[in-house]
Amino acid sequence: MRDVWLKILGFVKCILLIFLLVFIAGLMRGDKISEAPIEDVAAAVTGSTDMTDLSPADNRTVKRLYGINANDYDGVALYVSDSNMKVEEVLVVKLKDVSQADAIESAVQSRVDTQLQSFEGYGPEQCKLLDDHVLDIQGNYVLFVVNGEAQAADKAFQNSL
Repeated sequence: MRDVWLKILGFVKCILLIFLLVFIAGLMRGDKISEAPIEDVAAAVTGSTDMTDLSPADNRTVKRLYGINANDYDGVALYVSDSNMKVEEVLVVKLKDVSQADAIESAVQSRVDTQLQSFEGYGPEQCKLLDDHVLDIQGNYVLFVVNGEAQAADKAFQNSL
């Protein structure tokens, strides 16, 4: 009888250990909330890529291009091309709540689709830039980059959080 109880106790210990490991893994994968100011994150991103032909945009431009209200977020930094013939853009958004990430992701996808339709047929190099865009969601921050140096911008983004 004692052997049976020892086996049951061993089984319960294994189950509890598995639950503990799953719990710890869930905590490690959880959303990382960054306290970094959006100005610092945007500066890191823009400092890592060629911004020669890009200019900061206002909240009206954010609304027009992405359909989002910048005041609904803790911060929005948008840089757009000075030329209508280029698709380069950098968007950094600090979310008030991580649940807002889906809305930004949807707005970005809509923007990419619109740009691809606009440049289809006569702007193959611009379409390639759009296809190679970076959309990175890290906790309460979102980065969207259409640029030849998008990967470098993404690395700077991740390091700034």
